[in-house]
Amino acid sequence: MIESLKVTRFKSVRDQSFDFGRVNLFIGGNGAGKSNILEAVGLASACLGRGLGDSDIGSKGLRITPPELVKSSFKNEDLPKTLKLEAKFCDDISYNAVLQSRDNDPLLRFFSEAAFFGKDNIFGRSNRGARATGVTHADRLEKHRGIWDQIKATYDLPDVVADVFSEFSRFVIFSPQTDFLRGKQSGRVDVPPVGLRGEGLPVAVTSFLDAWDELKPRKDQKKNEQRVEWQIMDECTKLVWLPGWAREFGAHRPNPILTSREIADASSDIVYFVDKFMHAKRNQLSVYDSSEGTLFLLFSAIILSHPSAPRVFALDNVDNALNPKLTRKLVEQIIRVVNLTSKTNANWGAKQVFLTSHNPTSLDAFDLFDDNQRVFVVRRNERGHTTAERLQPHPKMSRDDWQLAMNGRNLSQVWLDGDIPGAMGDL
Repeated sequence: MIESLKVTRFKSVRDQSFDFGRVNLFIGGNGAGKSNILEAVGLASACLGRGLGDSDIGSKGLRITPPELVKSSFKNEDLPKTLKLEAKFCDDISYNAVLQSRDNDPLLRFFSEAAFFGKDNIFGRSNRGARATGVTHADRLEKHRGIWDQIKATYDLPDVVADVFSEFSRFVIFSPQTDFLRGKQSGRVDVPPVGLRGEGLPVAVTSFLDAWDELKPRKDQKKNEQRVEWQIMDECTKLVWLPGWAREFGAHRPNPILTSREIADASSDIVYFVDKFMHAKRNQLSVYDSSEGTLFLLFSAIILSHPSAPRVFALDNVDNALNPKLTRKLVEQIIRVVNLTSKTNANWGAKQVFLTSHNPTSLDAFDLFDDNQRVFVVRRNERGHTTAERLQPHPKMSRDDWQLAMNGRNLSQVWLDGDIPGAMGDL
C-alpha cells in the first residue's frame, strides 16, 4: 500500500503532498487536476515498472504526452528542468525519483532515484553513478528504466520490499469505454485480466467464472470454511444484478442471427447476459444489446475480484454510465472488498483503490470517520496549481456533532447545496 506521495512539478501539480487511505475518492470541478493526481501515482508506479517509454506509460493508463509538457509550466514561473516523486509505503519503505526531459528527447529519463527500507539505502543513482548489486556505474543502466526493474531478478531484496514494489508496479488507471466493453472495438490487454478500456472482456469473464466455480463451496461446507477469495468474487458478482434485469452472464461463441453486426469480431467469444424477463428463446443478450450500466458493473466486478487483477489500481469516473443509486452501491462494494482483503490477507481482491467522480452520491458510501476511507476535494488555486484538501470532520468532533453541523444532510446533499468549498469547481 502506498501511504503518501509528494508530487513536485508534474503537470498542474506544482508542489503537493497526498496522504492516502485504502479507498480514496477525488472530487472537484472539471479541469481541477483529478486525473493528473491519478497519473502522478501511475508515473511513480512506472518508475518501478517496465520503464518510461510511451508504450510503458500508455499501458498504465496515462495519457501519452510529450515529456516537455509533463513538467509544470505556469506563467511568471521558471520552466523546470525536472519533476520529482517521493513515495512512502507501508512497512517503512520509501522510493524517490527525479525525472528529466530535454528538448527533442522523446523520453523521460531518470536523473536520480533512491529506495529505502527504514534507514537502509537499498539502491539508488545520481549523476555520479549507481548503487546496487551488480551495477557500478550509471552508464550501465537504461536511463528510461528504473533500477529495480533492471536488477530485481538478481538483487536479493528483503521479501517485504520486493512484495511492495512488485504490487505497486502493477498499478494501472482503468477508464472503461463503451465501444470496447460492447466489443465494437478491439485492442490488446497490457495488464491481465482485462484491458484498461474494456479490451478482452470475454476472456476475463470466462476465467473469472472458472475461478469462481472452482472455489464454490460444497453443499455440506460450513460458512466459516469457505475461502475468503470465493466470498469476494461472489459479492462482486452481485454488482451485475443491481440493475434488476439480468440473472446470468457468461461468454460464448455468438449466434450470428441474434448478434449485432457491429461486433468487431463475431467469430470469437462475446459476453452475454440472460434477461430474466424475456422469452427463453430470446433471453440471451450480447454485450452490444445490453445495458451500458450493467456492462460497467461487470467490468468493475472483474477488476475488483479477478485472481489476476492488480491489487492497487485507479478507476477514473467511477460513476460512468451509472445512475446515482448504482454509483453509491458500486462505491460501497469497493469499500467492502478493500476492507475484507485487508482484514483477511486474501490472495486476491483489491487492496487499495483510487477513484474520481462527479456524482454527489459517490460521497454517501464513505464514512469520513474511518481513516481508511478518504475523500479529497481537488481545485486550482489562484496561481493555477492543483491542490487537494481532505474532507474530514474536526478531530474533536463526534458523529453526533458532525450530523448536527450538517443539519442532518448526507454528503451528497451537502455537495449539491454548495457547502463543500471547491467541489463545484469554484476557486
